[in-house]
Amino acid sequence: MALTDKATIKTLLGISDTSLDAAIDLMIPQADAIIKGYLQRNIEQAIYTEYYSGSGDKVLLLNQTPVQSITSVHLDSDGYYGDGTDAFPTSSVLVEGTDFVLQKDDATNTEVSKSGIVYHTGKGWPRPSSRLQGQLTSAPGIGIGNIKVVYVAGWATVPSDIQFAANKLVISMVQSMDHGGRVESESIEDYSYTLAGSEDERKFLDSVRGSLAHYKKIVI
Repeated sequence: MALTDKATIKTLLGISDTSLDAAIDLMIPQADAIIKGYLQRNIEQAIYTEYYSGSGDKVLLLNQTPVQSITSVHLDSDGYYGDGTDAFPTSSVLVEGTDFVLQKDDATNTEVSKSGIVYHTGKGWPRPSSRLQGQLTSAPGIGIGNIKVVYVAGWATVPSDIQFAANKLVISMVQSMDHGGRVESESIEDYSYTLAGSEDERKFLDSVRGSLAHYKKIVI
């Protein structure tokens, strides 16, 4: 599912024929990629299966947000990102509310967990112990893909301001065709993304970034 669609773009442009259909079909996924690349996250709601490595900390930060629900969490010291022998069997499933809990900062139908933080209720997300030859005691080892999380994240309905940005970005690309413009790059962050020969387009992209900025993923 894209952030916008051809029918919407044509309505906004006041187009009723099919003369620009092929161009719009090409530009919509380009606009999607530009926006998602800037936000550093996916937008549409989807099911994710991801692997993490236990660090001993109580906090596990999921890659995609907002998190709507967690389907399952598995813990297997020999899971190795699902490549281990009999990796993450049924016996490795943890119990939500007993073994782990999702931080719920907005428990609604649209954004249950904006943070995507999952807490381990024990001492921390386990990492195996190891003892090298000559050592008298074990020391914390490295958790190599020993946590498997299946969860639902993203928006069932794309937020209106993201739709607005996608619509305006596609429209600017279409309109630039009338002036012989062409895409020179694909970055909103520093505005190297421009349409050749169009100062107005650069100013327009400033307003698009303003609509998107508060959705951008913060990498810690």
